[in-house]
Amino acid sequence: MPAAPDLEARRPVWAALSSMFLDADVSLTREARAAALAASPYTAQALEQILIDEVYPVCWANLNVAQGESVAFDPAWLEAMIVQRGPSPETFARLQDLARLAVPHSTEWLATKAALAVARGDHAAGLA
Repeated sequence: MPAAPDLEARRPVWAALSSMFLDADVSLTREARAAALAASPYTAQALEQILIDEVYPVCWANLNVAQGESVAFDPAWLEAMIVQRGPSPETFARLQDLARLAVPHSTEWLATKAALAVARGDHAAGLA
């Protein structure tokens, strides 16, 4: 669980990263997501870790539910689920393991990282 002072910095990051799990064309929100992540104090590596350890285990199931196009996760729900660590420690740990395998190779995460690098002015890293 993030420390209390870190919650203020984490909330917009959680919202931005959770947008990759919506039942919509998430490439359309990539620039906004990258801008929100670029405004955070976290490195790209730290952001990936937040995605793996905090957001993925809470939001992944939304990709498997046919409920029509979604716009965003409720910020209060998202924070509560992340801070509470989901339904059980065992389930959460298994989902983190799955995230460690999936996230680094995710097409949308790789594109978001490139957009993040450009948003931060690191154009050479954006080409990687």
